[in-house]
Parts: sequence; structure tokens; C-alpha cells
Amino acid sequence: MNKRYVLSTTETLRWENNHVLFLEDHYRSLLSKMRMKRMPIGMQFTPEWLLSKIGEITQTLGDRSAAVLEVSVQWTGVGEVAVAVYAQEPVLLDHVVIDLYRDFYITPGLAQYPLTDFTAFDFLGGIFGFDNEYDICLLMNSQKELVQTHLGSFFCVIDEEIVTPEASSGLLVNVWRTRAIKSFQAAGLQVVEKSMGLFDLQKAQGVFVLGPKTGFLTVDSFRKTAFDSAACDRAAKVWENDVQQ
Repeated sequence: MNKRYVLSTTETLRWENNHVLFLEDHYRSLLSKMRMKRMPIGMQFTPEWLLSKIGEITQTLGDRSAAVLEVSVQWTGVGEVAVAVYAQEPVLLDHVVIDLYRDFYITPGLAQYPLTDFTAFDFLGGIFGFDNEYDICLLMNSQKELVQTHLGSFFCVIDEEIVTPEASSGLLVNVWRTRAIKSFQAAGLQVVEKSMGLFDLQKAQGVFVLGPKTGFLTVDSFRKTAFDSAACDRAAKVWENDVQQ
């Protein structure tokens, strides 16, 4: 492989209360991404080794209660992969306004997932939100369906059901989304995965975003539609219990 071309992938984790949330799930997710991109996985690449790499960073965080950790893996086609871990502050928001990002659209289906990881979509959506004073930007696919936000997965509470876009919409399957759906279902909450449009968002009683960068984050409004954060309370309690286990 030409050294000018670098294959890379990332995994975003959350460090909270002196431990990494869902480390084993994130480790398996990272291995899956590396296999998709045909990266070599050395014998040293164990959960314990990854935790030691993360520990080198978390020891420098001092008395922070939470941090977002980006595990970056790169490979030039020669030798072993290079692994680096970076720490950044979590996204903390008070009054959360959500809106649409329409400059680029995601192709439905998962064919592009191993190659992009949605890094460009997330980055550009974040810039668009900053320029227009939106806290969260919703990414859409080429069929004008809602997919996810630039900071993580999103869920709507509609008539006591938790509704979220289906995988075939083109969303990035991730640890937090998968874990949340299983936790909600285990707690007796009704979860519906389906294609979602603007009408679903506008008729929702509550909306929340879930991901390592935000944690469990309730949304206050979308344009003229105001949401009730209390509608998300049951889901929030289930998620909090899962995190504390």
C-alpha cells in the first residue's frame, strides 16, 4: 500500500466517575471497524492494553468528573497500526435548540460506513450549528429522512413510545445507541425503529440525544415546537441505572 494513503478509524468513549463507560463494548466496536478496513490487529491489542493507553491520558485529567476520549487508529499499510488517545471536555448545554443540517446528505444504507465514520458530516454539521446558533444539528439522508445528530443518536418520545431512526436510514451504528435500545426494552419501554421525517419530530412530546460527547441530553425546542423534558424522564432513569452498573 502506498504510504501516502492512510486508513484511519476512531472510537469515542466517555470517562466518568473514574472509569470508562462500556469499555468492552467499545473495544469490540473498534476491532470491528479495524477489520472492516483490513487493518492488522496485533497480539498486543487487548482490552487491557487499550485500557493502559487510556489510563495514560485519564491520569492527567485531575479532578474532572467527566471527559470525552477519542481513540484514533491509523495504518499506512506498513507495519503495525498507530494508536493515539485524546481527551476533551464533554458538551455541556443548558437550553438545547435543535435544527436541520441540509448542506450535505447521507446515503441510505451502511455501505459507506466503514470508509467515512461520518467524521466529515459531524464536523460540518457542528460548524453549521455554531454559525447559526443551533446547539444540535440533525443530519438527513438523500431521501430527506432524519438519521442522527452531529453529536450522537437521537430519540423521540411519541405517545409513550421511544422512536428512533432505523439502521437502514444510514445512521452510524454505535455502542451507546445499541446499548440504550436494549436497556429501554429490558425495562419495559416500547422502542420503535423506523424511517423518520420532520412530522415525527414535530409531534414528539420529548426529544433526547445520546452519545459520549453529550451523555443523556434532553432537547428543548425545534423551531416553533417546544418539547417537554419530563416526557424523557423514564428513559433518563433507565439510562442512568445502566451507566451506574
